Formats: sequence, C-alpha cells, structure tokens
Amino acid sequence: MIRFAPLAALLLGACATTPASTGPVERIAYDTNSWGRVVSGWVVGPEGEGSWYERVNDSGQPGPVGPYQLRYHEFDAGEGGFAELQGLLAGLPDSAPNPRDCEQFRTDDLYGTLRRTSGSITEEISYNQGCRDASYQRFMGNLLAADALVAEWGKAAPVSRTENYASDGTPQAD
Repeated sequence: MIRFAPLAALLLGACATTPASTGPVERIAYDTNSWGRVVSGWVVGPEGEGSWYERVNDSGQPGPVGPYQLRYHEFDAGEGGFAELQGLLAGLPDSAPNPRDCEQFRTDDLYGTLRRTSGSITEEISYNQGCRDASYQRFMGNLLAADALVAEWGKAAPVSRTENYASDGTPQAD
C-alpha cells in the first residue's frame, strides 16, 4: 500500500485547481443583434487586424425582416488601434450590470455580446441597450464607443465578402 502513496499524491496533485491566469488579450469580438438577427459585429486581433460586418436590408421592409446581406470589411488598424480599443474597454466593470434589474427598460432594443479572449479563456459580457437607467447607460457608453471606433475602421475599407440570407436567416446561394 505504501508504494502506491506517491502515485496517489501525484494523481491528487494533478486534480488540484489553480486560478486561471489572464494573459494579454489576443482577440476582441463584438456582436449586435435585433429580434434574433445580426445587425453588425466585428473581430479584432492584437496587431489591429480585423473584420467588421454589417447587415444590409435592401428589401424595403423595415427592421430586421426580409432578405438581407452580411457585408464584411477587412481592415488593419495596427497595434496602436488595438491599444486604443483596449483603452476604451478598460473601464468596464468586472461583472456587467444586469439589464433585468433596470427600472427603465425599453423593449425591442439592440443587444449582444462583447468577448475578450486570452489564451484558452474567453470573457463574455452581454448587454441590452434597452436598459435606460443612467448607471447602465454609463456602462453602455464604453461599449458603444468601442463599437463606433471599429465601425469607423470597417466602413473605411471596401467590402471583401458578401453573404446572402433569406428572411428566416437561412444562407442563400450567391
């Protein structure tokens, strides 16, 4: 029995948990949705390389209905751009405020998720712009500033890819 003690200690040691270390952010992603459909979004890497996409509805129907396209714009904002983006997001709270706790809530507003990836860990921060409370709007200010910055980079770049979708969101052949 004693000769198995080192093996048992080794196995138990392997099961020990260690706190997750958060290294440098390697990727930041953001999406905005309405009525279960994408509106816009982006992904930016640490060297400022990224992709911004937008939903374009040329059907003449209002809102997120009707057939639509997702148009992608590839850009390179450089390491300085990535640092600027991180600076805008640095003021976010450790845990996002819960929009369900709002006293003033507007239904049918935009919502989505910010994702920051470091190694194998992805932090997700969900948001809902329908919360009109002042404290929540301060939180949204950081997210909207980051979204506006990346949208500016994306809109300055030509469309690199287009995807077509039916009204129900199913992909369509070009």
